Amino acid sequence: MNWKNTFVAGAGTGATLGTLVAVIMLSIGLEPPSLLAAITVFFGMIFISAFIVQKTSQRIGCCNPSLKQLIPISFLTFVIPVLGASFGAPNRDLDTVLTIIFLGTIGGGFWSTPFAIWNYFRSSKSSEPPTVHSLNHNEESE
Repeated sequence: MNWKNTFVAGAGTGATLGTLVAVIMLSIGLEPPSLLAAITVFFGMIFISAFIVQKTSQRIGCCNPSLKQLIPISFLTFVIPVLGASFGAPNRDLDTVLTIIFLGTIGGGFWSTPFAIWNYFRSSKSSEPPTVHSLNHNEESE
C-alpha cells in the first residue's frame, strides 16, 4: 500500500475510534458494570474502527489497508490520546466530543507513521530498476 494511503487510513481509523468513544462513552454515557465488560467494549471499539476503515476504503476504491496495520494503530490511538481525553473530559458538550474526535485523528496519523515509513521503503525497494551487478549475476547464471 502507498505510504500516503497509510497515513489517510491511520487518521481515518483514529477519527472513527474517536467518534465511537465520543458517542458510546460520552454521549450515551455507557458505564460498563464490570472490568470484563469494559475490556470487551474497549476492544470492540478498537476492532470495529479498524474494520470500518478497511471496508470503507475498499468500497470507495481508495486503497486496501491491512488489518495488521489498522488494529495496532487503533489500539495505540485508543491507549494514548483518546482514553485519557475521554476520562478527563469535563462535560458532554459538542466541543468536547469534537476535541476527542480531533485527538483520535491526530493520534491515528501519529501512530501510522511507522507503518507509512515501512510501506515507503518497501515500495521504493520493489520499484528500483535492476542494478548492473544484478544484471551481471543473471547473465552468469544462464
